[in-house]
Amino acid sequence: MMSECTPEYGADLTAKYYTVDDAINKAGYGKFQIRLLLLSGIAWIAESVEIFMISVLSQFLACDWTLTREQPAILSFSVFIGMTTGYVTLGSLADILGRKKVLTASLITVLTFGLASAFVPSFWSLAVCRAFVGFGVAGVTQGLTVCTEYCPTHMRGRNGFFFSYFWTLGTVVAVVVSWMIMIYVKSWRLLLAVLALPPLLVLISLKWYPESARYYFVSDQHERAIEVLQEVAKTNGKDLPTGHLLHVVAEEKRGRLKELLSKEYRVTTLLLWYLGFASSLVIYGVVIITPIFIQTGSLGRAENNNQTSGNDTESASDVVPCLEFTQGNFIDLLWMSGAELPGLLIFTFIAEKWGRKVTLSVSCFFNGALLLLLMLRTYKTLILIILFAIRGFIIAICRLNYIISMEVYPTTFRSVGLAYQQFFSQLASFVIPYVSQVLIFDHPSEAIGLLSGSILLAGIAAAFLPFETKGANMKEIAK
Repeated sequence: MMSECTPEYGADLTAKYYTVDDAINKAGYGKFQIRLLLLSGIAWIAESVEIFMISVLSQFLACDWTLTREQPAILSFSVFIGMTTGYVTLGSLADILGRKKVLTASLITVLTFGLASAFVPSFWSLAVCRAFVGFGVAGVTQGLTVCTEYCPTHMRGRNGFFFSYFWTLGTVVAVVVSWMIMIYVKSWRLLLAVLALPPLLVLISLKWYPESARYYFVSDQHERAIEVLQEVAKTNGKDLPTGHLLHVVAEEKRGRLKELLSKEYRVTTLLLWYLGFASSLVIYGVVIITPIFIQTGSLGRAENNNQTSGNDTESASDVVPCLEFTQGNFIDLLWMSGAELPGLLIFTFIAEKWGRKVTLSVSCFFNGALLLLLMLRTYKTLILIILFAIRGFIIAICRLNYIISMEVYPTTFRSVGLAYQQFFSQLASFVIPYVSQVLIFDHPSEAIGLLSGSILLAGIAAAFLPFETKGANMKEIAK
């Protein structure tokens, strides 16, 4: 719904009126978007670091604390609970209060509790701190929202993949920092403190970080919208279109779940929720089982023959053994983390060539087939190459999900739309610790079959998405 205004939104416009899309397309892709991409990307590094730490932190802790077999899953679960809660809470607030305010609060939360994690006295206090880190991480995705909302139509897909390079960069940095600290200092506390610092870089640079012009537009802050659009054009060395920015006041409330399930968006929303769930199930599962393949070369329960550990007197069935990472293990983790880069590079070039639906659907089918190959009993090198390809595809699938969610919903509930897709993505966290840290050892075929079947079904869901968003203007209000 919308209020009466002159001229009416969606009516034939004369040359003296222009829309937000007109202004952003005229300003082009330049210095403003690159600066915004860098700041938002650094913030997003926090999420990739946290997902990497989920996969290795328990193994580092096992050489310092005595951990039961259930505690690694509990630690992962606490992070995912924080993220799940954060998505629905912060996503709605971003549509109501603004993207920048939510991003700022999220960065402060990640920094504060990330540093606190380095000084905790016990496992349970660590779990609480990581839950708050997860909550904060859920809000840094507002950087993706702002980047997309300032991106010209012809660059939205490509820019979404540019943004994803920072995820891969964050994982690579986390591996290298872990390598240096855990090999030479052997302090997981120092590691957590160092990896908590990226949000600080963004916090001290917030004066260069803009609020979304589209948020200003739908929240009846018309003059501010014009000011920031003028800044975009000036920074890029361009001019705004001639005339006046079309003035629209939305009647619907912002940031409501109700709008996602309206008649126009219901099917799209439900399909995107499943796509988010399936892709997260696979990406978290693959990230967490990758160290297993690196250390043992295959699925199933590994023998602990030559490890030194303070837990040697405990029963192997009750206590997590201390399996210290070697130089070779970190090298394998490094190139496996870099596996995402080729996939991102390929999809960056095809993002604006192919339709979103076709690209997403075909990628899901390829990924499902590759996952089944992990059940092969073959050379470790071949399995790692297969994992390399899987990670390249799945990171592209997740980013396509994000891009479609950004493009399909109007500004009045764009952030909450992405937030609820991420909420359902995080529902995968309720099963993935069991699948990737318990079931994978005792019933590896069933675990891999679950991951593969989920993403193959996602390929079918993608094909049935009602909207193709490639090349379409972004809506400001629901019509």
